[in-house]
Amino acid sequence: MKKFLIIALALMLALALVACNDENTDTPPSDGTINLNPDGTVGNNPGNTPDGSEEKTTEDINVPSTEEFVECDKTVFITADVANLRNDTYVSESTFVAHAVKDAEFKCIGYNSTWYKVEYVTEVEGESQTLVCYLHKTVAFTKDTTEVTLEEPITLYIIAYALNVRSYYDFEAEGNLMCTLKQGDEVTAVGKGDGWYKIQLSDDAEGNPVFGYISANETYVSTTNPSDTTAEETTAADEETTTEEATTEAAAE
Repeated sequence: MKKFLIIALALMLALALVACNDENTDTPPSDGTINLNPDGTVGNNPGNTPDGSEEKTTEDINVPSTEEFVECDKTVFITADVANLRNDTYVSESTFVAHAVKDAEFKCIGYNSTWYKVEYVTEVEGESQTLVCYLHKTVAFTKDTTEVTLEEPITLYIIAYALNVRSYYDFEAEGNLMCTLKQGDEVTAVGKGDGWYKIQLSDDAEGNPVFGYISANETYVSTTNPSDTTAEETTAADEETTTEEATTEAAAE
């Protein structure tokens, strides 16, 4: 009996040690930090979190960028629901300056492959002050200065097998896909830019209009109804055939 108790105690001790080891190897509990993708969905996005205390992820975003900036005079707008302005080109609680919300615009004075250098106008002790800050490229995009609002909306016809609608006009970005149109769909364009159309979609739950962007590539979309074109071509072909037949008959006479 004594031997049995010793064995049982030994087993219990072994199980306790295993449990302790498992606890030590677990991932530390979350501190509540949420990383967002450019479309606002949860993900691991180095430039975009709701506060300035991101979890460290990869080395390239947690040390200052050594890549030189190209000077420019552009406008960038925020594509994420929430983005962080920083005072240096790396992700850290110490570099956090302020939040920026979706569609907010900033003057861009430089860029490299990872960051935009922007001017952030704020108030310090009641006086306006311009700070040089940095926006990670995953949360912002260069504004297309060619954008125009169409005086009269136009109807577009999808001629591609399928065409993606984006939340902004970067057709190579990840995370900005809204929906997909199929061949034969008709949409209303209210704006146009360099290689894209701004289209109006259904209203949201609050009744506010929702807009998206599609490519203006002529192999994907047309301003002419394909069915009308087909009918016109058929009519023209019939008329040509009739003319040829009449000419042949006249020559035979």
